[in-house]
Amino acid sequence: MKCKWIGSSLLAVMVAFAANPAAAEWPNDKPIKFIIPYSPGGGFDTIVRAFVPALEKALGAEVVPENIPGAGGTKGAATVARAAPDGYTIGIYNMPGFTVSTLTGKDLGFELDKVTWLANLATESYGIAVKGDSPIKTFKDLCSQGRPAKLSDTGASSTSSIVAKISFQLIDCPLVNVTGYKGSKGAMIAVMRGEVDGTLKPVSSLGKYADSGDLRIIATYTDKAMVDGAAATGEIGYGELSKFNLRRLIAAPPGLPDDIRKRLSDALLEAANSAEIKEWAAKAGVTLDPVDSDGAAKMVSEIDGFYGQYKDFVAAK
Repeated sequence: MKCKWIGSSLLAVMVAFAANPAAAEWPNDKPIKFIIPYSPGGGFDTIVRAFVPALEKALGAEVVPENIPGAGGTKGAATVARAAPDGYTIGIYNMPGFTVSTLTGKDLGFELDKVTWLANLATESYGIAVKGDSPIKTFKDLCSQGRPAKLSDTGASSTSSIVAKISFQLIDCPLVNVTGYKGSKGAMIAVMRGEVDGTLKPVSSLGKYADSGDLRIIATYTDKAMVDGAAATGEIGYGELSKFNLRRLIAAPPGLPDDIRKRLSDALLEAANSAEIKEWAAKAGVTLDPVDSDGAAKMVSEIDGFYGQYKDFVAAK
């Protein structure tokens, strides 16, 4: 009888694992896809590919970056949101970009408030850069040309384009966003070619070109100076602008089991706090801001509230 009971119990355990293989094997039976909703070479692509080795080490599993660009990032984000909630598909989300899109009534193809937030990796400040030899030396110069300032960007609904639109209205600086450039790199090259006055992008994205002298950062959306020779908006009377920044949040499909959510969240934070990632971030000028899944969900709620107050600015033509 005893042997029969043991045999029956073992059979029951085997059946349970067979019915739920993800619980038995995750994350060791297949690679985890890390979706990047933009083309290779941009800021989101760079940070994911920098993180992948440290994340693989933390999880003990293979993680494969996959670029799915299109529709201002919504194609890749929707791919994540519609995937099976089994822990094998995660993605990096542009916030507040998707929040702003929802404020304008844009159909993202998924419900932003239903995705499973896993972590925030970095919070990056924006900077305004002009051509290296531009006669524009300050934010005031940019806004005092007798015509609207011209900034380059990828699309009218991109995060940086919306931030520029709102922030320039707040300080009563006339602006024309010249859009249609391919990726952040294309927008920055447009400045170097003299097609526009400047561009607004994360400081980390501008850094390489500023170091080479092709671009010159004239202002940062920060309370205190963070770049030599560039004024902090908080120190020139535009304190509100420092609240506009870019969050690099990680999400998974809705309905992800709590145990897998916690495992992924912990692994992302372990990677963010690793020596190799800290060293990379310091060299790349990326401000790490690791936050766990609960903190990330709270962060998204705060972003919704902050940008909600500028809904009329965003909708204005």
